[in-house]
Amino acid sequence: MNDSYASDTLKDVIWPEFLAHFKSETTKASYETDLIEFMHFMKKDFLEMEQKDVAEYFGYLQEKVKAGSLKGSTVSKKIRELHSLADYIIQNQQEMGIMTGTEFADWFAEYLPGLERQEQFTQTVPIQDLDRLFQAAEEDAMAYTILVLLYRAGLSATEIVALCPEDFGQYADGVYVFPAGRKEPAYIPEDAWKIVEQYLLETGRKNEETLFLNSRNQPLNLMYISRMLKKLAQKAGTPSYSARQIRSSCGATLYVYGADSAQVASSLGITRMQVKRYHNLSYRDQIKKEAGQLVRLSVRPPRT
Repeated sequence: MNDSYASDTLKDVIWPEFLAHFKSETTKASYETDLIEFMHFMKKDFLEMEQKDVAEYFGYLQEKVKAGSLKGSTVSKKIRELHSLADYIIQNQQEMGIMTGTEFADWFAEYLPGLERQEQFTQTVPIQDLDRLFQAAEEDAMAYTILVLLYRAGLSATEIVALCPEDFGQYADGVYVFPAGRKEPAYIPEDAWKIVEQYLLETGRKNEETLFLNSRNQPLNLMYISRMLKKLAQKAGTPSYSARQIRSSCGATLYVYGADSAQVASSLGITRMQVKRYHNLSYRDQIKKEAGQLVRLSVRPPRT
């Protein structure tokens, strides 16, 4: 490494030993790029890092995400790499005789849990893949209806497997469902309700205790939905997506079409603080570009 902010200790003692743990030259280059960027941001050597430096840097990265110039996954990569280096220095400080600043610590570690939670909810499904999944499910009424409830109604897999036909209620302003565990009912868009209604009619389950049953007439479990989605992905020729990712796409799509935080939070049964993670600018651009051809805000009944 050849950088004006890097101390001789960092360049000649720590860096060669740290990089020896990685075989890929691409990985080594990525670590070096992110380290240099961080040092230039705080204008000092990594070993002189303080808590406020990391807090300011993380805030800077988050602002870039909000502006749409940086992906959340890139922020995670940068923070994880810098955390890895800081942790390595702390673990080997005594053995290598490393002198650091008085406030040096792995200040990156405290951001990791939040980044992990954010990643779980911001992984949206490319809109063309959603369309392929719906097409792959057209001959399976139950699978199609489950996809609709995930993507259009924003229900979780846990809520879906516990649904009963009587959980749905028709009112003057539309149809609502009362999933177990939610404090407020979830609105079912008109196009989604048509699919659910068609499923109830075709299967004769309108007066049954459970909405969805497997081939052995047993209520579904989460594993069933996971396997179902994998089979659909295989048939559709797409990567395998989780129920959570498809549900996240619901939140992102609502934002794209102008819903505010309160509306998205209400649809997904989450808090306004949690819903900020769905404000995915790159997903917004993608949908707008392809909105004329694919299944998007509304879903069509399966072809018969």
